Amino acid sequence: MDKIKIILQNNKEFETEIESYNASELSKTIKESDDVIVPIGDLIINKHHIECIHKI
Repeated sequence: MDKIKIILQNNKEFETEIESYNASELSKTIKESDDVIVPIGDLIINKHHIECIHKI
């Protein structure tokens, strides 16, 4: 499991764990999603509000 931090455009920060962190694959999955709301780890986030995601 990898721990990641998600920073939204309003500077709110969230930490969650995901199976494995691959920036390219995560970006591709989020971009290809038809839904505006996407699950990342144990969070559900509006994909248009994501500013940054990085591994901790």
